[in-house]
Amino acid sequence: MTFRERVGALPADGRRGEVRVDRDGDVAIITIDHPSARNAMSPGMMVQLADGVGALAGASGPLTGVRAVVMVGAGGTFCAGGDLAAVQDHLLQPGIAREMQAFMARACDALAGLPMLVVAAVEGAALGGGAELLSACDVVFAHPSARIGWVQAAMGVSPGFGGARRLVGRVGRSRAVDILTHARPLSAAEALNLGIVDGIAEDPLGRALERAREAASLPAVAGTAVKPLVDAILAGDGGAEAATFERVWGGPEHVAALDRFRRR
Repeated sequence: MTFRERVGALPADGRRGEVRVDRDGDVAIITIDHPSARNAMSPGMMVQLADGVGALAGASGPLTGVRAVVMVGAGGTFCAGGDLAAVQDHLLQPGIAREMQAFMARACDALAGLPMLVVAAVEGAALGGGAELLSACDVVFAHPSARIGWVQAAMGVSPGFGGARRLVGRVGRSRAVDILTHARPLSAAEALNLGIVDGIAEDPLGRALERAREAASLPAVAGTAVKPLVDAILAGDGGAEAATFERVWGGPEHVAALDRFRRR
């Protein structure tokens, strides 16, 4: 039985909470909504997250033409990790941990791999799995009072959704080891200093939407080419920049931009 099938068979308390994807013009908004548990992710929410990210990757149906994504938590909290009550009740049986880990690692990698800009708006806590979700976003704006922590070690576990790998990418090995072994929440200012957060804002959602709309206003190549180009360079593909340039040069969006420039 797959993780998805297991979740479908769970009682309602294993599926409580919601992750939904709404559209605001060219921007999609992923909302983590489980305020009674500080937006901790139940197994059902994990499946909804994967489905929402998959729909964005496919950019079909109501999400056709989405150019940027914002991720936010409802009710003043980003995500306090996993829903411990649901996990303890339903996901401690042998073998299920590996299924959940693999499922969420794929979902977070898919979120990080979306070709369009993904911006996180963080209020309150982003802890454990919530910090791992945040690390899969391209740009992060946090409220001054936000707390961001890879606190898994304090719970007797380790990161499993790809967050440790992405943390190393952001802050380097030494700082990642320090953060993971302290297992304490960082203030927004500390996270900004470490490069985990890209900006501090009194209205992080407003700032995230502003940044997403800036990206969405550019020719679509900014989404479909630039992020894959950066990822290819990081993966060691020395020819990616030349290949991408050759592919987009003289294309419809390039020609249209030149025409607009001439008409100024």
